[in-house]
Amino acid sequence: MDQENNKLPIKLIAMDMDGTLLNSNHVISEQTLQALIEAEKKGVRLVLSSGRSYKSLTAFGEQLQMPQYDGYFIGANGAAITKTATMEHEVIRRLNLDEIHEIYTAAFPYDIEIMGVMDDTIYDYIPTSVKQLKEVYRKENNIAEDVPWTAGAFGLVIDQRKGYSHINYIEGPQDIPCPINKICFAHEPERLDVPYQELCKRLGKKYHLARTTYRWIECQPLGINKGNALLKLAKELGISPDEIAVFGDGENDLSMFEVVKYPVAMANAMESVKATAFEVTLDNDSDGIAHFLKKYQII
Repeated sequence: MDQENNKLPIKLIAMDMDGTLLNSNHVISEQTLQALIEAEKKGVRLVLSSGRSYKSLTAFGEQLQMPQYDGYFIGANGAAITKTATMEHEVIRRLNLDEIHEIYTAAFPYDIEIMGVMDDTIYDYIPTSVKQLKEVYRKENNIAEDVPWTAGAFGLVIDQRKGYSHINYIEGPQDIPCPINKICFAHEPERLDVPYQELCKRLGKKYHLARTTYRWIECQPLGINKGNALLKLAKELGISPDEIAVFGDGENDLSMFEVVKYPVAMANAMESVKATAFEVTLDNDSDGIAHFLKKYQII
């Protein structure tokens, strides 16, 4: 490409959070932060598209000055869209009580952690065998006693309290009182291989399952995904899929990759994500987003 043809006509940038926008310390690096703000100043809209709820995205949106530049959140893998300037929140679809019961029941035999997730609440089912593993994990990693037992996408025990102010330990789906955004499954990577394959076969006609990291699976109603939510938002904003760049690293980002012209995988992305990308940029600890924006003269 010559210099002129190297420039991409981007009007909207959609980004996953963990493993993509955030580095290994779970923060936005200064270089990436300034690059994205510069893009906003040039008229590019930002969208944070995450498995997280909109409440746990708000602080990052403010850091990126998104309310000032009319950015959006796509939360809970496409279950809702939030306009940052006004915090208007549109719920697209949640799992109802019958669906919650069906999914939990299907996952029980695999002896894995099962978490029902709402905007600020986690309903956590932890089998005895997993609790025992967590006890060892907590000691080996010097995890403070007040940190909840709940898993995360990158560890058997992660402090989820910044994003979720209510963590409830439950015996089963009967303890969940309301519709929820998604259900997550967690365990060590090798212990999720068989459950992932078999749950996809058993539930795949009604639900969308995606492995966001090797130790984390997310389940939502079929058709509820980041890609469909992004298309809906882009249509409302009058932006073509050919004018959108998407950055991601996990399988829950693939639905976005499939609907835009410029899907970009981080170097740390899962191989299935890299295989469908327009380009693989640097990893999330090497300012991969900023590197791509400069390379293609978006900033």
